[in-house]
Amino acid sequence: MPEMTEPVFVSDQVDTDPEQLRILIQDIASSCRDPKVIQHSLLDLIRVTGRTLLSLRRFEPRFRTSEWPWLSGTRHDDITLQDANLFLCACILEQNAGKTDVWDNTAYFVHEILDDPENLWRSIILHSPEGWADQFWEYNLHPEPAVHARLREVASLMVRYYHGDARLIWNEYLENPQEVFKRIRVLKVPRSTACLVIGALKDEHYLEGWFDIVGDVVDSRVLGRIACGEGNGLTSYQARFLGRMIAAGDPWILDRPLYVLGMSYCGPGPRCRRCPVNERCVYAVSLELGLSVGTMVYEGLFGQKTVQKSLKNWL
Repeated sequence: MPEMTEPVFVSDQVDTDPEQLRILIQDIASSCRDPKVIQHSLLDLIRVTGRTLLSLRRFEPRFRTSEWPWLSGTRHDDITLQDANLFLCACILEQNAGKTDVWDNTAYFVHEILDDPENLWRSIILHSPEGWADQFWEYNLHPEPAVHARLREVASLMVRYYHGDARLIWNEYLENPQEVFKRIRVLKVPRSTACLVIGALKDEHYLEGWFDIVGDVVDSRVLGRIACGEGNGLTSYQARFLGRMIAAGDPWILDRPLYVLGMSYCGPGPRCRRCPVNERCVYAVSLELGLSVGTMVYEGLFGQKTVQKSLKNWL
């Protein structure tokens, strides 16, 4: 497991000098894999990454928080049952939605098709599983039948555990995002969906307190490149570990910048020249300098990669 466990606290100073990163990369490349030299450089490297991401969040509007329908402009003690359920329903439908606007679809489904039911989840489970499946094309809630089917399963669990009231998931735990996360997972939704709900509640100041980044494939890829120079990215656990090092006070502040960078610039085929942080990214600067430091940075943070062999390889 990682050898370097000291958290790096990102200061309020968010300006970063591109030349500093170039010097750090050159120092690591010329270190002849000396662990002491690399470890000394890594702390500064992580600070540069933290200041870069924090600067995006503070000064670039698209890298800040999102607007959340049915939550924005309300407080936890005045949001209605209907709006809370609408919000949670749309979050569940967000998974793999692609270009489908699940937020508009959810509003149309609830207001027009169900005619503003008193309790959304109870209205959904009035359908039998077979009857709900038959309405896949008619309701047009999501492009994937499996996600459409899951919504009815969630509705059943919502009624069983929370009386069909999404507010009961978070109202008593406003300073404990970790507990709210566990309560959402009771609904058997993916981790990414639960994190989406937490993030929205934190954005709207319903929840206060420490929470991890999602650590999904986008977070892992972007952090792998910007902080380590590893084009193949990190594991989900390593991404969350690195998020805690960069922003020990609350890693979630990194999530929005990582998501926007990953979706707009840092895809499987990175568009480094257009990226707003290309002068502060280990991957992009290393390519420019013609230096390969990704393996050394990765090993300095996480130790050497292990190679797993299947039983067939051993025979």
